[in-house]
Amino acid sequence: MSTLKYFIGYLAISLLASCQNREYKLSESDYSWMPYKGNETLVFISNTGDKDTIFLLQKDTLMAYPDPQSFNGIAYEAVVTSCRHSDPSLQDGEERHLENRFFSIKKSKDGNARLHFELAAKDAWFYKLAGSRLDSINKLTPGRLRTQDTTYNDIYIIESVDWSNFKLRSNFISRIYWSKSQGLVRFDKQDSIYWELSKKYHL
Repeated sequence: MSTLKYFIGYLAISLLASCQNREYKLSESDYSWMPYKGNETLVFISNTGDKDTIFLLQKDTLMAYPDPQSFNGIAYEAVVTSCRHSDPSLQDGEERHLENRFFSIKKSKDGNARLHFELAAKDAWFYKLAGSRLDSINKLTPGRLRTQDTTYNDIYIIESVDWSNFKLRSNFISRIYWSKSQGLVRFDKQDSIYWELSKKYHL
C-alpha cells in the first residue's frame, strides 16, 4: 500500500510540474497576421481633409503571464507593436501625443489566438477590449476596398463594441478596415467621418 501511495504522489507531482511549465505559443499561421515591422509611419487623411500620423515605435515578441498572482508558470506568447499617436481626448485644435500599444496577437487561455486592435488617433478611439478570435476571422471571406490611393483585396471589417455607452462619445470609432498584408487602412467614425491610409513608410 505504501508503494502505491508513493506512486500516486509521484504521478500527481509530475502532472503538477508539467502544468506549471506549460507555454502556449503562436503558430506560423498566427504570425502571418502581423503586417508590421515596428518602424512604420502611418499617415491618415480624413474625408474632411484633416491629417493625422501614427508612429510605430517597436515590435516585441514576449511570453506573458496573465495571472502572476497564481505562480502557475503558464505563459502565453504575444507579438506586440507600440506606437506614438495623437491624444484622442483633445479637441479644438489642441495637440498632444501619447505612447501606447497599437496592435497585438496573443495566445489566450483557451488555446486560441486573438487579434487586439488598440487604435487611438486624433479625436478617434476604437473600443474592443476583448480582441477578436483569429479562428473566427479565418472563416471569413476577405473583401475588397478601394481608397483614394490604393485598392486592397484582403480586407476584414472589425466592428467596435459599445462598452458603457462609449458610443455616445464624439471620438467613437464604429469600425476599422484591416488588410492582412498592410494592416490598418481605414477607420470610420459614427459621425460619417472616415480616415484612410494615405502613406506608409519606414524610418
